Amino acid sequence: MSVTFRLPSNAGYNTLEGSIRRSMVLDGEPCLLLELRSTGTMFRRDASSLNEVVDDFDIRLSQVVVPRERFDALLRALRQWQTDQEEFSVDLDWRDATLTLEVAHRPDVGGDRWKPAFTLYYSCAQNRIEVTFLVDASCLLEWSEGLEQAVAVPN
Repeated sequence: MSVTFRLPSNAGYNTLEGSIRRSMVLDGEPCLLLELRSTGTMFRRDASSLNEVVDDFDIRLSQVVVPRERFDALLRALRQWQTDQEEFSVDLDWRDATLTLEVAHRPDVGGDRWKPAFTLYYSCAQNRIEVTFLVDASCLLEWSEGLEQAVAVPN
């Protein structure tokens, strides 16, 4: 049984969801196989209705391998953010795929110390993805607690 974790955006328009599909050992290193999905909504771009919010994107990464040690570093960074609101960036790379999760101020997105930008950077030989949205303490706490629950469930 897998537990889903979730990071909602501050405004509620974007979400990162995921689950730990299984734990394993690759090349002698404990790893987790994650599934990640980022979705977003937006006001209609065709201007047919300026008040209607519609699906804007849905990105699914179905086989993200993350070294357990780096996953634990992400959990530590999230716990520390709850204490001091210091920006952080954690690389969760494995072999040819890079995954960086960042919580920091970005001038191109707005926000402030209390509403930083969450950014997911993912790249491999076939694609490059960047998703950014504003979060706050409650969003990051929900994500942190979900990640901790997901990793505590045997898989």
